[in-house]
Amino acid sequence: MRLSVCCPSVGGHEKAMKGWIKLAVTEPPVVALTDTEGKQAGFLSKLQHFWECEPNEVLCYLHSDLTIHSKGWDAQILAEFEDPSVAVVGFVGALELGHRDIYKIPYDYRQLARADVWSNLTDWSSHGQQLTAACSVAVVDSCAVAVRKSLLDHVGGWPVGALPNSSHCSDLWICLEAARAGMKTRIIPVSCSHSGGGKGEVGSQWLEERGGDTKLHRDAHWVTYDSFRDILPLVVQP
Repeated sequence: MRLSVCCPSVGGHEKAMKGWIKLAVTEPPVVALTDTEGKQAGFLSKLQHFWECEPNEVLCYLHSDLTIHSKGWDAQILAEFEDPSVAVVGFVGALELGHRDIYKIPYDYRQLARADVWSNLTDWSSHGQQLTAACSVAVVDSCAVAVRKSLLDHVGGWPVGALPNSSHCSDLWICLEAARAGMKTRIIPVSCSHSGGGKGEVGSQWLEERGGDTKLHRDAHWVTYDSFRDILPLVVQP
């Protein structure tokens, strides 16, 4: 089984990628998808482009503001995929996705909030609880998402044209598709740092040209809410 790594970034990825490669032990191919004008412009289109082009069994998407500190992080990911029922692996995750009364009360995007968050982030206490061993979760955070390619093949790739072409809810979508397929989502205790929220000048301009980050965030949550009525709320025992 082989792993390929993609950084769907518009800049600032060089330092992060060097760190990922230095701490990898399986020599995975690592590529940056930085195009903001061509075919793969937009976060979701970059995820789709990587799925279309990469032949390896596991596709790993890492944000450019993610710094990994654990040697052999890639081997930890691949070890999880030895279980054929595992579809998604991440570094940050939550045991619950969706308000317990979702679809019974008037819609609010916050009904798609995550609860009971676990990670081995250097500032894990600011987000939830510290992860010391791999476990199953309902959803992972998009800062680090490894996907079994066959799941993407099964669902026809990423939802380009359905979700906004940004990162919003892409992590929720792939984990809900995994649950719908009866497969597992896992997180592993990789030590890492995620600055979060940094879009840079180019990224901010790209978002503004498409209605702004707030609108894309709102639209992505509504589509997710409406598309997974058969799955939500999703609660996983650790």
